[in-house]
Formats: sequence, C-alpha cells, structure tokens
Amino acid sequence: MVKSVLSDILLTPDKTQAHSELLEEIGQYITQEILNHPLMKEESQRVSILLDGSTALGVVDEQSDVDVIIICQDEYYSSINHRFEQAGLIPEQSSFFMDLRLPSGKTGHYTLHKISEIKAALMSGNMEWLWNASISYIYYDRLAVKSLFDAYVPLQPGVLMRFRKNSYIQLRSYAKSLDNPVVRGDAFPILFLAVSLYKEALRCAITIEGYPYPYDKWLVPVAKQTTVGRKILECAGDFWIFIRDDESFAPMYQEDNNFVEMEKRFRKILVEEFRMRGIDEPWLVEWWKFMED
Repeated sequence: MVKSVLSDILLTPDKTQAHSELLEEIGQYITQEILNHPLMKEESQRVSILLDGSTALGVVDEQSDVDVIIICQDEYYSSINHRFEQAGLIPEQSSFFMDLRLPSGKTGHYTLHKISEIKAALMSGNMEWLWNASISYIYYDRLAVKSLFDAYVPLQPGVLMRFRKNSYIQLRSYAKSLDNPVVRGDAFPILFLAVSLYKEALRCAITIEGYPYPYDKWLVPVAKQTTVGRKILECAGDFWIFIRDDESFAPMYQEDNNFVEMEKRFRKILVEEFRMRGIDEPWLVEWWKFMED
C-alpha cells in the first residue's frame, strides 16, 4: 500500500488507530473479494487498485464510505464488464459500479476504469483525476499507476498556474456580476454569487499552496489545512452572519454591500500571497482581458 502526497490530510490524531484498522480491512477486502472474485480472477494480474474519497483523506465517521477504483488495461475492460453484466451484477450497457460491504459493516463501492482514460484525464489537466492522484492509497499496482501519478503530482508549473489564474479570474467575474443585483436588491442572485465567490476564493487559496482543489464538499476542511486557506476562512468569518442579515440583500451601492466588501478582502489576501511567491501576472489586475484564455 502506497500513499500519495495528500493522503490523510484530514486525519486527526484521535482517529489514527481507527483509520489504520480501516485501511487494513480494505486491503483484505481487495485481496479476498475483488482480486479473487470469480469474475475478476482472469484479469487480476492486469489491474491496479486504489482507494480514494473520504477514507483516503483520513475521514473516519459514520457518513464516510469506501471508494475503491479498479484500473485495467483497455483491452480487458469490455470482457470484465460483460461478465459482470451476464451475472446480473450490473445493468447491461451501464458503467461498472459495484456496492461493497466490509466485515465491520462499512459500506462503499468499487468502479472500473480504462488506463487510457486516466492517462488522458491527467494529460488534459482534469482536476478530478489530479485530485484523485493526490490523495489515493494504491493497494495493488500491476499497471504502474503510482509512476503515472508521480508524473503529474505535485502539479506541473504550467498546470498549476492555469488553475490559479482560472480560479482568480472566476472570483473577479463573480464579484463583477454582483454589481447589478446589489443595486437592485435582487436577493437570490446575490446569494448565489456570494457563495460562488467564496468557493472560488478557497479554490484559489489551495492552488496558491501548490495543490489541486477538491470537490466542493471538501473545500473548507482542506483549506483549513493550508496557510492561505486559513486566511480566507478567517476573513470570511462573518459570512454566515451576512447570509442571515436582511441588510445584505437590500438595494444599495455596491461598495456598501457586505459580500462586495468581503470579496475585496479575499482579493487583497490572494494578491499579496501571489506576489510573495513572485507571481505578478497581468491577469491579477486586468483580469477581464483573460477570461477567454
């Protein structure tokens, strides 16, 4: 079993033992129930198997499930899928998705993917797979997936700069889009845009630290583990107060709105952090000129 660079990033000391025991139980399940599954045995030497999701992050609670990914050589994908279809374990013409239950009662699922699709996703800078490559535990690796992941994580400079740039420009775009709804006092657009710009600020903060950003549900917990992320979260400490405050949604000049002011504080933090790292690109100021890049 091999860890990736962000494996266990959310693991707390009080959960270390429980997490270790869960990882061992998952390994036993992979060996006994997947690699030795009657419908998988034929290809068991031609796959890699990894754990991602909340358990790989170090989350151990009643809500977290077990997400196992099987990666196979392309030429064996159809035959594996077909055997499971014929056995009635997955619907015909569907993607491969199997439920699992550990002896302890913990539940989850395992899915099947072609190695070429993973390579293509990583090469294209697909954030979902860059995140998976950053957090996964690799249990079984006949296809050298660890070497593949190592080629892309930590993020390559060009890819990292693109994510930083895109999240920052998106933040500025959401802030600009607040102007008219704020003047009108149009509550729903204000609410939607306020949440969106908060999300983009967290994404930008995480990429400034050099990491891919996670799915939305993990943005805040992961941001808490980074220096820049904690600054954004501290800056947004009044966000829930603003959400509950009718005044935040009343018609007013843009500069008087709570969310507009909050975005300015976000921006100040992010620009300072960029420049501390020697990044002073034109898009930090004239962001609108780079929206189509």
